[in-house]
Amino acid sequence: MHHIRYLRARASRRSSVTVCFVAALVLLVCAQPTTAFAARTAEQRVVLSQDDGLCLIGMPSALRGRPAPALTDLTEAAANAAAPLPTGRSYFRGAYLHSHWRYRSPLLLTFTLPKAVFAGSRLPLYRYRDHAWRRVKRAAGVGRVNTTATATVTRPGRYALFLNGLWKEVSQDGYDLVFYTGAIPRTVIRAPKVLASGATDDQAVIQAVMDMTGSSEESAKATLVSCDSRVDAVIVLKLTAGAMVIRDWSGTSTVGRWFAPYEVGPLASPETSRVIYALPASNLAIDTTLHLMKAGTGLIVGTCSDMTAQQGYGPWATGGGPQLFGPKVSTYPPPAYDPTRTVIVSELRWEEREITDIRW
Repeated sequence: MHHIRYLRARASRRSSVTVCFVAALVLLVCAQPTTAFAARTAEQRVVLSQDDGLCLIGMPSALRGRPAPALTDLTEAAANAAAPLPTGRSYFRGAYLHSHWRYRSPLLLTFTLPKAVFAGSRLPLYRYRDHAWRRVKRAAGVGRVNTTATATVTRPGRYALFLNGLWKEVSQDGYDLVFYTGAIPRTVIRAPKVLASGATDDQAVIQAVMDMTGSSEESAKATLVSCDSRVDAVIVLKLTAGAMVIRDWSGTSTVGRWFAPYEVGPLASPETSRVIYALPASNLAIDTTLHLMKAGTGLIVGTCSDMTAQQGYGPWATGGGPQLFGPKVSTYPPPAYDPTRTVIVSELRWEEREITDIRW
């Protein structure tokens, strides 16, 4: 039973009566809806107000026939003037809903964030009441659009997101990276199905790569050139459980098949990634995507080779970092990820300060 943890790779069924009863009950309910139920289901959520990256969404009936409340951006200075803000915050985003009545049904208040945050994150939400900023039980949640956070509100007033110690900015090698620190999971490959393990010239390894990629022996050997089996054995495997991995890219190369594991500590900067993962000249690694690889996905795992002598690379591409190649996680053309094999959880971006100061 294999268990690989990076940075190193080691090798009622229901009765027909019950089903019919449930189906009949569903048909009865659907066929005879109440007037109130029909009215509620027919009404759709709409944008009620918006301002400078803020948006209020809900059903018009929630306003009790009154006009939609004005929604304005609340600055940090204005919020602090109303009442002292919590100390130790690393980010502030405020909204002011101007009205004087509770809403008949909950509304959705969406804040645009300055950076992508991992989907599914729960961000602390505060409301100004009783002359103080008080945290509410309902958090603001980050959805698939990971540059926004949405909270459920039932009354007007001042609202704010305070990210205390969770929003972190890292500077390395002339770049800045801002990310949500609590949601970068380690890469752990649990009990994979190992198809072959050994050196790059091992015939069993070559055959396993051929079977996984559907390519010729010559093409399989060309793929294995990117792995240095003198450091660690190359492992050809299939996942039996999901695993989080990262991919560094830049420009229009939004889809790829080469990935890297994440262990602990800061993410590798673009300069470091280009070295240890031997990235080609066209890849500046200023974007990092977090992926969830799904069970059943085939991967070729090994240590990155020195690619400095290969065409399209340069003196920086010395390799030495752990890498994963998923030959079937994406399709070409057009370039697209196969959602049955991998999904993007979040995208981060390194921001250039002075690219000329970086020593490739």
